Order: sequence, then C-alpha cells, then structure tokens
Amino acid sequence: MLRVKNIEVHIGSLYILQKISLELYEKETLFIIGSNGAGKTTLLKTIMGFYRPFSGSIEFRGLDITYLPPYERSKLGIKYAPDNRRLFTSLSVEDNLMIPLLADGLPKNKILDRIEYIYNLFPDLKRLRKLKASQLSGGQQQMLNIGRAIISPNTKILLLDEPVEGLSPLYVSKITNALSELAKEGMSMIIVETRPTLMKKLKGRCIVLNGGRVVFDGTVEDLVIKQDLIKIYFG
Repeated sequence: MLRVKNIEVHIGSLYILQKISLELYEKETLFIIGSNGAGKTTLLKTIMGFYRPFSGSIEFRGLDITYLPPYERSKLGIKYAPDNRRLFTSLSVEDNLMIPLLADGLPKNKILDRIEYIYNLFPDLKRLRKLKASQLSGGQQQMLNIGRAIISPNTKILLLDEPVEGLSPLYVSKITNALSELAKEGMSMIIVETRPTLMKKLKGRCIVLNGGRVVFDGTVEDLVIKQDLIKIYFG
C-alpha cells in the first residue's frame, strides 16, 4: 500500500533520516518508536510531504508521491493528525469536523453521515459539539484532532504523532479504544508512539529508529522479546 525506499532527509547540515525503508500493508498498524531525536516525527512528516527527501522514493498504491505536496497526498487518502493538533480554536467542535467535508464537496446528507460516524467513535465530541475547540481539555482536543483527520470518506492511511502523549489515563483509554476500533474496521495506520500499552492493545508491526536509521523491523510480539530495546526506548 505504502512503500518508503531508501529515503534520506537533511535539515540544514543535519542528516536526520538515513536510508530509511519501510512498507505499510492494507489494514495494518505500523508503530514507529525510538528515543528523542531519532527521526520519528521527521519520518512521519516526510511521508505526509512536509519534508522533501534528499534521495529515495515514496510510493502509494504504485504511484510515486515522493514530491507531491501535502494537500495532494491528502486528496489521495493519506491523512495526518499532528502532535500539536492545529485545530481552529475559535470554531465549534462541529465546525472543525465540517471543514474538511466541505472542502471535499460532499452533499449535506453525506456530511451528516460522516459527522455521526465520528460521534459514534468519540461520543464525548457529540456532547461537546457546540463548544469552541479552545474550551476543550487536552484529551478532548486530541479526539477532535483524530476525528477531523479521518472524517473524509476517502481516508486510506492515518498518520498519528504520539496520539496519547501527556493525556490523563481516562483519555488514554478512550483514544486507545477508538484506535483499536479503527484497526478492526481495517484502517491502515502509522503511529509514532512512546507507550508500550498502546502497542500491545493494537498489536501490528513496529520499527525502531536510532540515529535516523532503522535498527529493528518486526512484530510487536517480536519487540517484546527484545528486552534490551524495550529498556532503551520505554525505560
């Protein structure tokens, strides 16, 4: 579905990613883990098109998207929920959800169907739908961030950057359950993560980055066996 082959990313004089290769298959969850500065977020942003690789290629369903801008990748179905959320804080929850659907040009009945889909996934948002995004807690904002990313009916891949980082246990549980439901529905996801609990719940595959290189590529179960890697990256 998605193939990253030998990409290198330089930011100024810094070599952030070095010969990174990975594949994401249909209906698969792939975790990216590593210590701070390992290149996790840079890799996610490169897949989304915010950084252009110095070399290498990125393919989506056989199409070379290496140099496509982010909005073109979004049209293809690659969606991104950034760690800083970037919500329209002066608008209501429901307006935040509606904006990408209006941009897609969906008819009103389809818009209502998709908003209801998000409310079923995150029931809290339905209760809070008239509040401004700025009035939400961090966990509620993250629900809105994820909901807005996947609300388009053409979503094929969801890119998530530390979706439960800094949240209370209550919202860690709610968001983990929602992501588990998406995985059951067949959503393909790439998740930058630092919590082993989320990985154990969703399972799938994972890669470990160190110094901008892949040092492990295997299943979550395989990683559990690698106690030395767990101690390094999860403490």
